[in-house]
Amino acid sequence: MASKAYLWDACILYRWLNAQPPEYLDHIKKHLEEASSGSVDIYISTITLAEIKPSNMGRSGLTPSQVISSISSSFIYIDTSPDIMSLAGYLRDQTYEQVDGPIDRAATRPLGLGDSIQLATAVALREEFGVQNLTLHTFDEGKKKDGQEGKKCVPLIGLENWCRNCAKDEEVQRVLSVPRKKPDHPSCPLPPKDNSTSSRKPPAS
Repeated sequence: MASKAYLWDACILYRWLNAQPPEYLDHIKKHLEEASSGSVDIYISTITLAEIKPSNMGRSGLTPSQVISSISSSFIYIDTSPDIMSLAGYLRDQTYEQVDGPIDRAATRPLGLGDSIQLATAVALREEFGVQNLTLHTFDEGKKKDGQEGKKCVPLIGLENWCRNCAKDEEVQRVLSVPRKKPDHPSCPLPPKDNSTSSRKPPAS
C-alpha cells in the first residue's frame, strides 16, 4: 500500500480527457505519474463506469472501462457492496440544509446518487480496507443538478456547510471525516482562486 491514496470522482477523469477547463491538468498529470511509479494509489469506484459517457470525452465507440484504461493502467477499482450501497442510501435520506443564514430561510439540497456512492466508497476504503491516508479528489462544489429532482446538489467540497441538522449523525460523521478536495499537487502552482463562488455561502435554491 502506497503512502498516499486518492479516490477519484468521475469529474477528474472528464477534466483530464477533455482538457477543459485547463486548471489542474498539470496537477492531475503529476498524480498519474506517481500512480504509475507506485508511489501513490488511485482508486476508482465501479460506479464511475456508469457515470462516464465516452462520447462526451471524444471517445465514441469505446466502453467506459476502455476509456479509463487509456488514462492509466494503475487505477485500482473498488466494487460497490451491500454495505456501501446501504450507507449511500442512508446518506441520501438525510436533509441537507445550509449552515449559514436564518433557520427559517436556509436552503436545502439533495445529495446526488453518484455522490452518495463515492462518499460511501471512501468510508469503506478507510474502515474496511485500512486505507487511512485516503483523500477524495473531486471538483464538485455543488454546481450540478440532480437528474431526478432537478435541483442543485450539495457539494462534495464543502459538504459540512450543508449539515445544519445532521452533522452529529454518526453515519454522516464517518463521511465528514474523509478529506475532500481538488486534486492539487504540491509540486504544481495552484490556479488563481475564483472568488465568484464559495461553498461556504452558496446561493439559495
